[in-house]
Amino acid sequence: MDMTVAPSRQPITQKMYNFLDSLQEDIVIVSGQLVNKIEWQSNELPAIRMGQNGNHAIDLDGTELWNFTLTLDQKKEILAHIDSLVALLPEPPNNEWNPIEDRGGQITFSPVGNTAPVAIKQAYDPDIAKRFALLKEKPFESEELVVKIGGSTSFDYFHKDSNKGTNVKKLIEFKGWNPDDCVYYGDGLYPGGNDEAVIGVIETIAVESDEDTYRKLTSIYNS
Repeated sequence: MDMTVAPSRQPITQKMYNFLDSLQEDIVIVSGQLVNKIEWQSNELPAIRMGQNGNHAIDLDGTELWNFTLTLDQKKEILAHIDSLVALLPEPPNNEWNPIEDRGGQITFSPVGNTAPVAIKQAYDPDIAKRFALLKEKPFESEELVVKIGGSTSFDYFHKDSNKGTNVKKLIEFKGWNPDDCVYYGDGLYPGGNDEAVIGVIETIAVESDEDTYRKLTSIYNS
């Protein structure tokens, strides 16, 4: 969703909405966000919505396909690691900007806040170096869980067997689609990114922003 279909934490642009809505293909939006946030941010674009890195899936007609949630012990393990990252920050996060969001099947931590002003989020870690440095100093060692870099400021924590890759594969099998007919666009396909797990499941195309996605999509259909 963020940085691929729409700007980070902002509604989809009208030109992107119009283009996607004109397509005959099935559209799936896979995001770390909650499904209701996907619906809002995409302006109710007709699409299958997969929130929390695909751990909560809603079909086109509103039918819930599945909803996987973390256990209490898993959440405690994640929160303990977040505490260790917070201890490394030059100043504590602004609680008014919701630095920690428990989304059910995923917990997302943003050092500047998940709801911080867009300009602040965009300026925080554009080259991802700050977040990788934090993880290098305090690696997340878990038997069941992983943390991936997400969006413009986030750390996404979820079960290692319930990521975007496994959930995309699950949806394709559920729908009876041919994987060779599917393609995935994502801004986090780099090593450690929250789209990385989709590599090898279906064809992937790396993008840098929603504008980049729009250019690459329209170039295919206009060629």
